[in-house]
Formats: sequence, structure tokens, C-alpha cells
Amino acid sequence: MLDHSRKFQIFSDFTKLDHLKNPHYLSSDELKKFASRKIDFAVQGQVLIDEKEVTLCIGTNHTFPLSLPIVFLQPADAFGMIPHLEGDGCLCYLDPEGLLLNSEEPVGILIEALKRSIILLQNGTRGENYQDFMDEFSFYWQKAILEPKCLLSFITVDNNLRQIFAYKKPGQDILFAADSIDIVNAYFNSELNPFSSYIRYTALYIPLELGTILTPPQRNRPWSLSDIQEILRKNLSLKNQKLLKKYQSNKKKKEQLLILGLPRSNGGRTLVGLVFSDTASNELLLINKSKSIPSGIIVIRYDSDYLVARGGGDVQLQKVHALVVGCGSVGGNIVMDLIQSGITHLTLIDPDTLSHENTFRHVLGHKNESKAKVIALKEEIESKYPYVSINIYVKHIENAIKEKVIQLSEFDCIFLATGNHTIELYLNRMIHQLKKTPITIFTWLEPYSIGGHTLLTHPQQSGCLQCLFTSDDHNSYYNKSSFAASGQSFAKNDLGCNGSYVFYGALDARKTAEQSVRLALDSLRGYETGNPILSWKGDDNLFTKEGFKTSLRYQLSIDTLQQNKYAYINPNCPVCGEQHRCPQ
Repeated sequence: MLDHSRKFQIFSDFTKLDHLKNPHYLSSDELKKFASRKIDFAVQGQVLIDEKEVTLCIGTNHTFPLSLPIVFLQPADAFGMIPHLEGDGCLCYLDPEGLLLNSEEPVGILIEALKRSIILLQNGTRGENYQDFMDEFSFYWQKAILEPKCLLSFITVDNNLRQIFAYKKPGQDILFAADSIDIVNAYFNSELNPFSSYIRYTALYIPLELGTILTPPQRNRPWSLSDIQEILRKNLSLKNQKLLKKYQSNKKKKEQLLILGLPRSNGGRTLVGLVFSDTASNELLLINKSKSIPSGIIVIRYDSDYLVARGGGDVQLQKVHALVVGCGSVGGNIVMDLIQSGITHLTLIDPDTLSHENTFRHVLGHKNESKAKVIALKEEIESKYPYVSINIYVKHIENAIKEKVIQLSEFDCIFLATGNHTIELYLNRMIHQLKKTPITIFTWLEPYSIGGHTLLTHPQQSGCLQCLFTSDDHNSYYNKSSFAASGQSFAKNDLGCNGSYVFYGALDARKTAEQSVRLALDSLRGYETGNPILSWKGDDNLFTKEGFKTSLRYQLSIDTLQQNKYAYINPNCPVCGEQHRCPQ
């Protein structure tokens, strides 16, 4: 990193540009007041903000210029409380997440930091970014609480004021809040009550109206009871005002818990908690001059909507019920990808156990050796992810259908990753005979890493697995999408007849699974309304080295494959052709 003399030269070049009036380098003693920020070099001077002269200090730590400068307003309350200003005067002028700095131009970094800080202060003094308080409310709330206490919230965050339940152990602080114990059980994937030894009492969830803008409390100026009353009177819908009155009582309570849902300008809500001690709950609606100070609670969200969205999943997909048939290397990855995408209700079918030979290409690994794949996957998922619902059947799919343990029409989407086209062609015909047909994904791998394929079929449309198959020169069934020329066998044999397998790797399985899940999500969201086949191409060096031949389709470019993704469709297909479709 930069030594002291180099930093002095950088700051010297910066101050010569007259961005700061009367620049002054901070001494070692003066830097001590910024000790918590670990600043090792700083300069301060005056700038003009809307005709008011104030002091700004710009400093750096030992990581500069690989990190942003730190800018302070001195004194911190020169403009009162404005957004993006911390208690010590530090300005949050730029989000460092994903930021690319030109470390070769350190003076330019200082100039840009100062310019952005000035713009931030101007916006704050003019009230142009006042709504940003709501987006950063959680940060200010935590700073304002003198004795921070945390509450884990499982409540559904919406616009409906209602009574909820809080759970605590005798003599301890509040620990949990939920709409019902069923929601908490869903989080833990358990039918057992995790709070059976806790005291349960009622509390209120109070969502404020969209568009509400509040000034956060401060450590030296917390919200009083009067402040809360004013906030509730001004920022509740008529419906929620009536509901609040409904839940009031004259009964004296040792503690009254409120969880406020504060709307964010960019969507969603921030939750903050308030505990009132020794008060009747109807006091919340009264106008008085009470000096009672409620205790602030830091609320940590554990509800499914928040966790799924925060992890990059789609909250709306939680309503989808998916069936995965075949939980091998591709199917196992599909299962995990679906869960992380937000589809948390799955039914898994596979008759096989995990063999040690598949250790390095299956998501489960050797700790689940000799376990049924679906059992091991269910255990793995439930140990890693909350709010999941996993049904499993250690069966062949055709037997599960025959025994009526599942009904294909009950699912929103079906993934077929068995690697057995004979069974899948049978299922393809069966699915297209259903009156209520779920979207179906067929997916399979090519040997020796030359590629993988995903076929999407929609109900009552042309294009299905049967369309892909035709007779080759040897009067054998051949898949027209194949990257391998027809008439070849790819099974490797290490241990005699019972040891045969097709060579492919874990990367191939993951890539094919990802392609399949992405295509399914596009269909569920309405982005893909047709029945395409998607293929990825790998390198053919190993394939040809083993003496195998690629097909003409393999020679096509990726762009051409994409352009021709519907070209496989056979209008006279005996399964999906118009004259063969099941009447609606």
C-alpha cells in the first residue's frame, strides 16, 4: 500500500486544485477522534453548501486507493438530521458494493468522493432525498437503541394490521414473533413445537401506509409514547385504524409489543419493534403528554418471503409444486436449483440408492452412500433450507402412477431426468393425454461432455419428446437432437456387465440442470410460451479421441441451434400433432 510520503504527495496534489478552502492536514492527535474508522491520513477544509460554509474532512485508511476515502461533516449536526449521515458525521456518499475504482488515479478518487459528498449534503438540506430515511431506517434504528435486543420475526409482512404472537422464556427477553406456530414449524421443517417451554402472549403487527416518511429516532432523542401515537394517527389506513381499535383493551399489561411495518420507497418493508412497559394497550390511541419511553427492539426477519427474495429467489414461485423424476447427477442438481430459485414444494421420485461410484458427480457425496437418493436429498434439503415441503417416493415412476400414489395432473411442472428415453416416451404420451397438463421438462446428457439437452413442452401445443425420435439407417430409434452420430454405443465397462456406465462429469450435470431450471422458470413466468429444445455444446476432443463420431447437428453453431429451437416439431406427431391432442 501507499507509504506516508506518497499519500502526502497525493493529498498535496488534491489540495492544490482548490476543492477545499483553507485546507488543513490533521495531526496524529486530531486523527484520534476518527480512531474507529482507522484513518491514517486526512485533510479538512471548508466548502459552500447552499450558501452555508461548513467543514468537510476527507481521509483514507491503509487500503487506499483500493478503497473509498472517508468523508466527514464537521460538526456532524451542522444541518441537523439528514439522510446518509452517521452520528460521527461520516457521509455514506456511495455504495461500495460492486464498485470499481481506478487505483492508478488516486487524486481523481479524492475529487469524486468530495463532489459526491457535496451533492449528498445539498440533497439533504433541500429535502430532495428525505424518503431515503425509510430505505435506511433499520440502520438508524439500530444506532438509536441504547440497549439493543433482538427479536426473530416469522410473521408474514403485508399491509394487514393484525394480532400476532410473541414467545419468550420466563425472565428472558422476547425471542420470537409469529402469526402462528405452524409458520415457525414450517421454518424448522418440523411438526414439533420448538417453543413448547416458552410463554406465549399476544402482540400487534402494525403496517404503516405506503408513502409514509418518518425521521428516525436518535440515541439522544428516542421516540416517546406521544411520538408513537402521532405516527399511528397520521400513517394508518382507515381499515387498519379500525382494526387497531378492535385490538385495544383496558386490561393492564406488563408489556405490550408492537412490530411496525415501515414501507420502503423501493418496495418491501422494514420491521422495527417497540415494547411498552406497564401500560394499558388503549393508551396507544390517546392524545396525551406522556413522557414514557418505549424500548426499541431490533427485528430480524426470518419469514419465507424475505429469505427467498434475499437469496435471489422468486417469492411467487413458492406456490409452485414441482415433480422431479430421476434424482441422479442431473436430477439432484435440478432439485437444489429449484429450492434456491424459490420453488420449495417438491415431490421426488427415484427407486435407486446412491452408489459410491457416483460420489464425485452427485450433489450428495459419499456421506449418503447406500441411501435412497430421494431420502438423502430430502434430509439434505431440510437440513440446509427452511420452509420446504418435500414428498418422496422410492419407486419407479411407472409404478407410482399405477399405484396412484401420485397424479401427474396435480403438479405445476414436471422434470424428467431419468436418462431412460423408453420410460420418458411412455410418460410423454401419458402427459399429453391429460386434460390438465403441467409444463414438462425433459433433460438428458450426452457422453464424454459433448453436450446436454432440455426440452420444454406446454399443454395442448405441438412439440414433444416423440417429435425428436425417428428411425435411422439401421432401423433403430434415433434422437434427432443428439450430438452423437447414430448407431454408436457409449457404455464404459469397468467391472463386467454390472459395471457399465456412461462417461460424463459433474460440471456437465450441473450445466444441464441449470439450463433445465432456467427454461422452466422462464415458462412459469410467462417468458417462454412455446415448446423449444435448448442444447449446450461441449468440446468433442475426448469424444473423438475415444473413436466416436459427432452428428451433423453438433456441427451447427450455438446461434443456429438457438434459432432452430422449434425446428424439431413434427406437425404429424402421433402424440402432440393437432389431430392427436386431448380435447379440452
